[in-house]
Amino acid sequence: MQIKIFFIGILIGASYLIGDIIHKAFIKRHKELNEVIRILEIIRMDLAFGLYTLEEVFYRASLKQDYCLCNFCKDMQEDLSKEDGRTLEEMLNENIIKLKKETNLQNKEIDELKKLFLTLGQSDIESQQRLIDLTCENLKKFTSDSKEEIFKKGSLYKKLITFIGICIGIILI
Repeated sequence: MQIKIFFIGILIGASYLIGDIIHKAFIKRHKELNEVIRILEIIRMDLAFGLYTLEEVFYRASLKQDYCLCNFCKDMQEDLSKEDGRTLEEMLNENIIKLKKETNLQNKEIDELKKLFLTLGQSDIESQQRLIDLTCENLKKFTSDSKEEIFKKGSLYKKLITFIGICIGIILI
């Protein structure tokens, strides 16, 4: 009987931890969206004041080690520095696959970034700044949506999975 109660306790604890992991994934996505917005603002300032090349812009963005786009920017900078005949779109496609694996960003956010990075360097500085500002505004909308998801879906999953664990525990008794 004590072993059965012990395993039921482990089941309930595990279900709580699973719900907590899902809840933290929603929080992490929200944090990553805010980091992406900050990186884009840094890129906008670099393009406006420094007149850097795209390779240099990605290098400067990769120096922000605590941001989620750090590795992506570093890989893009390295790809741009190589002269292997690949287009920017090919480089982006390769590195976006890595970005999807490393972050909790959804496809709509990644597509927004991809559209922006494909247009950088193809127009004058003011147009690029407007594109970055527009992308930041779109990402801010996604950020507010992700905040709502934290309170709605994240909390729901956390409570629901814990409740399912308790129900299974009761059934096993």
